[in-house]
Amino acid sequence: MNADAQTRKTSGDFLSYCIRRIWKAEGASDEHCNAVANALMIGIFQGKLNQGLGVYEAIDLTHKMGMLDIKAEPEIVDEGPTWASIDGKRSSGYYTMTKVAQTAIKKAKEQGISIVFAHNHNDAGSFGAYTWLAHQADCVAQASNNSVPMCSPLGGMGNTIAVPPLDAIGPSGEQPPVWMSTKLCEWYDADTAQAVLQGTKLKYNAVIDPDTGELGNDLAPYAIPVEGYGRVYDQTCFQNLHEPRVYMLNLWNELLTGIINPRGIITPEVPTLADFINGKAQATSVGGSYYICIDPSKFGPISEVKAKSDRFAKAIQNTPPLPGGRNCRMPGGTGWKKLNQKSDEVEVLESHWVPFFETQAGRHGWSEESLKKEWEAQRE
Repeated sequence: MNADAQTRKTSGDFLSYCIRRIWKAEGASDEHCNAVANALMIGIFQGKLNQGLGVYEAIDLTHKMGMLDIKAEPEIVDEGPTWASIDGKRSSGYYTMTKVAQTAIKKAKEQGISIVFAHNHNDAGSFGAYTWLAHQADCVAQASNNSVPMCSPLGGMGNTIAVPPLDAIGPSGEQPPVWMSTKLCEWYDADTAQAVLQGTKLKYNAVIDPDTGELGNDLAPYAIPVEGYGRVYDQTCFQNLHEPRVYMLNLWNELLTGIINPRGIITPEVPTLADFINGKAQATSVGGSYYICIDPSKFGPISEVKAKSDRFAKAIQNTPPLPGGRNCRMPGGTGWKKLNQKSDEVEVLESHWVPFFETQAGRHGWSEESLKKEWEAQRE
């Protein structure tokens, strides 16, 4: 274990086995289990410590609170040649967004471009898992969802907007692709957990005291732990956006996820995290999602697209760094290399590892040791 970062390294195959095994024990189909495990593992291989194993807790929590229907099968409820609307039927976002991505890619391959909306589903984790599917199909993709309200409008003092992911990727050849994998907020509940467990502070004064309105960068005084979990923490403070551009992108994302989405729900009407923890939620943790896909081969040779992408990546990476700075890089490049190398070693936060095996596995009478024995036996 890395004492400084409080992480441990493990086999990705073992972790994937455990995720599928536990979600299946909760009642999921093999297809659903594979969707959850594949999406989580892509986030883990990308090196997203807070978007890997720990986000399993989000669907575990909504399932336990009765807002996630683990038996549900997401389905297309309306569509045209270049678009579709998918009802998640209160399933996990992992299962729903996998079907959304597959539908969007298929339509883009036929028509050149597509957009697929989804609604009535729960958390989907790292959206890099779904745009990666487009990259593997030599397509461009952009995807996101809205979320529980956990952020204040710029200059405001009340959490009424989402803390959404935003992921986009394009094709590439031998160099890392243009891959944007970010969030349109300052912090998640995972940052609250790390503030308590590791004493970490935020980079900016993004914490608003609910009584005084004073700004700070320490989430720990406002943290509300949730028994049995290591990533899901509630908090009493409000979130401050310090950057107008992030605010505008957040609102644009809301337009796509909740407003023009024909059956989407806007963020202020999505249940809060406290609603789920207290068993008061009456809807899923996501109001809506979207997936835009483009097949550039419809407009010209895909080989030329990849060649230009590679030349662009080389130009970026060959740019001289600032004095004392690190070499310029393509965002997502490290994760891209790991995914292509198919390395089995992954890194997981200890604060996510322990609850997963003590709470989620322990619920079924399993432990890390017993699952490892099972995993090793089925490999023989």
